[in-house]
Amino acid sequence: MQAYPDIQLNFKLAPETEATVYLDELVQPLDIEHIGPFVRNAQGEMVCVDGQQAFISSDEGQSWQTVSLFDTVDAHDVQDTHSLCVTESGAIVLGFLDMAQFHFNWHRKANKPTKNTFLALWTMRSLDGGYTWEAPVCVAKGYAGATTTLIQLDSGELLMAAQNLDYQEARHYSLTYRSEDDGQTWQASNKIDIGGRGHHGGCFEGTLVELRDGRVWYLIRTNLDWFWNAYSDDKGRTWTQLSPGLAASSSPGMLCRLQSGRLLLAYNPLTNTQDGTAPRMAGLYSEVAASWYRAELCLIWSDDDGLTWSKPKVLAQCDGAWLSYCYLFEARPGEIWLTTMQSHLKIVFREQDLA
Repeated sequence: MQAYPDIQLNFKLAPETEATVYLDELVQPLDIEHIGPFVRNAQGEMVCVDGQQAFISSDEGQSWQTVSLFDTVDAHDVQDTHSLCVTESGAIVLGFLDMAQFHFNWHRKANKPTKNTFLALWTMRSLDGGYTWEAPVCVAKGYAGATTTLIQLDSGELLMAAQNLDYQEARHYSLTYRSEDDGQTWQASNKIDIGGRGHHGGCFEGTLVELRDGRVWYLIRTNLDWFWNAYSDDKGRTWTQLSPGLAASSSPGMLCRLQSGRLLLAYNPLTNTQDGTAPRMAGLYSEVAASWYRAELCLIWSDDDGLTWSKPKVLAQCDGAWLSYCYLFEARPGEIWLTTMQSHLKIVFREQDLA
């Protein structure tokens, strides 16, 4: 790997940290202002969202026009882990957690959330490429935590990854929300609950992709040293066929289908790929000691819809950084942008070089 000492990461969790970023020789730094998720509107412009604003670029990310998302200042605030999708009709649909209406408190002695813990899931739409936005709609109350993926199925329905907090059992469960009207209304699926306890217990922060056989695959973060796989045969109405999947740390993965048809999965490995070590956390986090290793960011790809995978390639490494919560964006055929919500890594690579 090649050292890039000039790359400045945003160490949100360790602001005093300074460490060199190492990138695979086939990966390059991406000189762009924002992090993902990115989408292209019907006009071909790039669109992304941050806080209370949308940003639109007509020159491939070199400059950005700023647009207000909300009519009332400070009424809503989009969490960093949000999702974007452009539908066949040209609508841009945003799924987000509202940080303007947020409170989190975990009772240490009882090891459970207090009743005043809340963070709701919302959606909103733009029908003109991101220049104006409809009023946001609340999809789910409770403590919804994150929404990392929003996709349109071949049949036209929208499917949004989601989660919520079971206040009594003190753990997260996963589910999805499905829309048949271009993101105006949403219906919940069944709950996916694998047990556990702790404010990072259960299963949560999943990512979605539609498979060629018509099923939808839901790859979900756990504390058990692997992703949990769930599959739906009915367009996300119900999730069945639950099983342990690929080894990974307690960190979300991101699935992406490229225009070539190949699947990519970006994720943090279970342990350091050089010496097999990893920090683990338990207690209020989880009833089991889970790996939270995020100093390396890996990529694997599949040509057969996830039946087999390439060997993992470490794209980036940085001691002390959390290179996690990835967004993947195919800026043009075969050119993939990867940005991370934590530490704000921004890199670019070509499909033909890696695969």
